[in-house]
Amino acid sequence: MRIKAVAVAVTLAFLLTHAVGCAPSAPPPRPTNADLTGTWCGSSGDRIELRQDGSSRLNLISDVYLSHLLEDLRDTWSDQYIWRTYFDGRRPASAQGTWLLSEYENDDDEDEDDERWVRLDFGEREAAPTRDHESPQRYRFHDALLVSHDGNSFELLAFDGMPDEEWSSRFTPCVD
Repeated sequence: MRIKAVAVAVTLAFLLTHAVGCAPSAPPPRPTNADLTGTWCGSSGDRIELRQDGSSRLNLISDVYLSHLLEDLRDTWSDQYIWRTYFDGRRPASAQGTWLLSEYENDDDEDEDDERWVRLDFGEREAAPTRDHESPQRYRFHDALLVSHDGNSFELLAFDGMPDEEWSSRFTPCVD
């Protein structure tokens, strides 16, 4: 009888250990504004400051990130035309605006948590009077960065298309 009790205890211990090992891991924490407030350093040298009051500042805009921000204009017009038409003839090196943490409802997979995005808005740029008649009268200078969690900290990812494609810029909290 004692051998039977030990066998049952060992079997139960094995099953519990195996079941705990197979249990799904906890989902990553949902970011809050407090988690994201601060300065973020980009993989191409860019810096985004997200302030507690909802304002933002983008500094040291690299060619890589600027190309991402202006992707829809660059398909048709040259850099010099874009600078002349929307940025008073100067390549933008910084921008000020606002930021907002928002959700993106994922309709494809109901089991998957909704994604969180940082929406940056640097305002509308009015075209110069000499603009090409096919270029937009106004250009909205903005971006949406996917908030990702690697198990240790948050990251912000800029995509050139849908999130299942490769990111163009990756932002991590600055350490300086």
